[in-house]
Amino acid sequence: MLKALKKSGLEQSAIAEVFKPDPVQPKGLELPDLNDPDWKGHGARADRQMSPVVYDSQGRPVPQAWLEQGWSARPANEVIRRVVVREARELLAALKNAEPGDEILLSPGVYRIQSRNIEIILGGSALHPVVVKAKRLGDVVIELDSQEGFWINGPYWTFENLEFKGVTKNHDYGEHAFHIVGGGQGFVLRNCRLHEFNAMIKANGYRGRDGETRYPDNVLLENNHFFNSEIRRTRNPVTFIDVVGPDNWIVRGNLIADFCKGEGDRISYAAFLKGNSSGGVFENNLVIGEYRTAGGVRVGLSLGGGGSGARFSRNESNEVEHTGGVVRNNIVMYCSDVGLYLNKSRDTKVFNNVFYRTMGLDVRFPVSSAVIRNNLLSSRIEERDGGLSVQDHNLVADVEDFKNWFQRPDEGNFNLKDGEDLIDQGVAMDQIREDFCGQARTNRPDLGALEYGKDSSGCASVLGL
Repeated sequence: MLKALKKSGLEQSAIAEVFKPDPVQPKGLELPDLNDPDWKGHGARADRQMSPVVYDSQGRPVPQAWLEQGWSARPANEVIRRVVVREARELLAALKNAEPGDEILLSPGVYRIQSRNIEIILGGSALHPVVVKAKRLGDVVIELDSQEGFWINGPYWTFENLEFKGVTKNHDYGEHAFHIVGGGQGFVLRNCRLHEFNAMIKANGYRGRDGETRYPDNVLLENNHFFNSEIRRTRNPVTFIDVVGPDNWIVRGNLIADFCKGEGDRISYAAFLKGNSSGGVFENNLVIGEYRTAGGVRVGLSLGGGGSGARFSRNESNEVEHTGGVVRNNIVMYCSDVGLYLNKSRDTKVFNNVFYRTMGLDVRFPVSSAVIRNNLLSSRIEERDGGLSVQDHNLVADVEDFKNWFQRPDEGNFNLKDGEDLIDQGVAMDQIREDFCGQARTNRPDLGALEYGKDSSGCASVLGL
């Protein structure tokens, strides 16, 4: 109904308030502080140990878990030059003068930067990326009083163990922590916290002086926190990971929560890949639409989003929004709209996800096609406006069933109470070798994001409760 009112120009009217959805999260639920320095749940953690980023022969960053499954990559490379910085001015100089193989190490402290953006044109290579890091998450906070933070048009940059906080009071102005454009291929963001932005990550094509539009392909966003502490007071798009056109993005192991814009159509997304992009992967993410705030229309993950204009799309074609996407082992909770929206998304694989207290999963428009298997939902799977899917081994239940199966699902505790309906009920596939916790799947996998054949108690309580 809110979408219909928007088309009529009545999204801010009194009648719109009547149709405003009730909060999805149960009343009185107290969830942990997402900025807790001792966070033990999913996403970014101070105690996380990481190996150097490695790239395959095509320059794609490869998650460590994929290496363990046999994915081939070049050996990690040693740092050529270490640059230690202690204040914002030194950081900006190190970024401007970076060379392949640099490690820019930030000393503990708060780095406040006031600028429209921080332009990065130089970069590294797959053999010698540029790494910007703190020794430990929590040591460094980068405060951005800017429109879009880091504007990345150079290749092979890695940022890790850092907190990025938007401090711009005007929510129409404080847009992005990172805007990654044409030459920003091979970008990696790991074990970072990003909050108080409209879109923490924005990515799109960029037309160079030669007239050719290039896209920042081959990107890895892994084990980060994306959240806001309040509803954004803006009509501008609020989508924490907003990607239009680039190929081969891996969005893995992140916690994405409280995405909401408070003005205009009030429709927000956790993350989408669209604009005639391809090869995207959403895996092992925890998405919680309503965490500390409620309101608006919150959509979880999407391939296709709300659609793209042809001139913004790869090859200036928007007949297809995404091709060959994979959505697996995610847990999506507390979304007032669907947990997964496939909009003109062709040849999509949706395997072993949990959609709890959402409106389920939509496959929309004739170009959309999906294979949907081994998923666990408290709502429905719907083919809309000609969308097609192959569905098997999915279990659509209600909230009470979830409470019978799991210890405290409302609090993100998915340890089993009774798993008779879930264990060994899935179908084996090469594309699901691990579960949400990184444990190996069996030849008779369990339904949903977690594999209970082994002890999953180490992470099945996804918020660390």
